[in-house]
Amino acid sequence: MEWISVKDRLPECEQEVLARVKHKQYSSEKFYYVTTTAMHEDGTMNTEDSMWFWNDMEFDYDEENDVYLVPEGWWEYRHYNPDDVYNNMIDGEVTHWMTLPEPPKEE
Repeated sequence: MEWISVKDRLPECEQEVLARVKHKQYSSEKFYYVTTTAMHEDGTMNTEDSMWFWNDMEFDYDEENDVYLVPEGWWEYRHYNPDDVYNNMIDGEVTHWMTLPEPPKEE
């Protein structure tokens, strides 16, 4: 597995991947990096077809198909969080991503 630049290509919608995120340090010109599990939305996924529960969001409405579209962007793939915390958009710059390794085989 290798890191893939977002300039080269993006993962499929809602595919869980590792994302490398660049953040600017507060009151400094320096940057730091974080790696997290994430997914990318391309702005064409409607909320009814999504595997996620989206609430308290501003959606674009697709009048022709009578559906709401999930906003384009990178979203943290939250596994262990309170029930009322969902859909955290990554506010840093995602520079690279990588597919997850195969899980271990169960014994």
